[in-house]
Amino acid sequence: MRQQQAAAHQKSQQEALQRQQQQQKLQEQQRQQQEVAKQQQLQAQQASQMQQQRSQSGASQQGTIDSLLTSGLGGLSLGNTDTNIANGGVAATISPQMVPSSAGNFDATASYLGALDESFLHCPTNADSERQRSYTPRNPYPIPSSYPATPSNVFENPAVFEKLGVDALFFIFYYSQGTYQQYLAARELKKQSWRYHKKYMTWFQRHEEPKITTEEYEQGTYVYFDYESGWCQRIKSDFRFEYAYLEDSLSI
Repeated sequence: MRQQQAAAHQKSQQEALQRQQQQQKLQEQQRQQQEVAKQQQLQAQQASQMQQQRSQSGASQQGTIDSLLTSGLGGLSLGNTDTNIANGGVAATISPQMVPSSAGNFDATASYLGALDESFLHCPTNADSERQRSYTPRNPYPIPSSYPATPSNVFENPAVFEKLGVDALFFIFYYSQGTYQQYLAARELKKQSWRYHKKYMTWFQRHEEPKITTEEYEQGTYVYFDYESGWCQRIKSDFRFEYAYLEDSLSI
């Protein structure tokens, strides 16, 4: 008897727990539905606002087009303008207008051509596309006001580099990297039969005619500049200079 009562009590508890879980699931579903409804409502509001903005933008653009058709080029009048909207487009009929001047009346075309001629006086030049050169010290340090603050413009002249010695050219090449002066120094070194080795990152010059010459390399005795340990020129015998490592993009 007691066992039957305990089983019945346990069964009733399980049923109550199941009903409670079902109610929780139902509440969760209702909450999710409400969130979805809110999101849909928000999206509808945003779509309505975007539609209004597009309508306002379209009206503004239409007004700009009408203004351009009326005012013409540079504010010059194009004459009487009849604007008709058909099939979503703008059809404009422009009638010539006589513009008064001190010499009398003349056609608007002459005024337009005059404005074009004046604009040609201010055409961009090649110098306008060049990047402005600005000097930024690599190691800024407080100096007296009497000291030069920027490099002299004389170092922009390629003729100056033709008068410099090899040591000065090597110094400019390795200590003015990424500058126009490095380019000028490299060009002058190539004029003096120095060749840059991209693998060893230094300059080589033939000490004598190569003993072996192929399509891929040449081998012999070379003079090279030691910029790492001695900052001097050294001789390398029986050196194979592979053309794959020859920097040959700089024209002289």
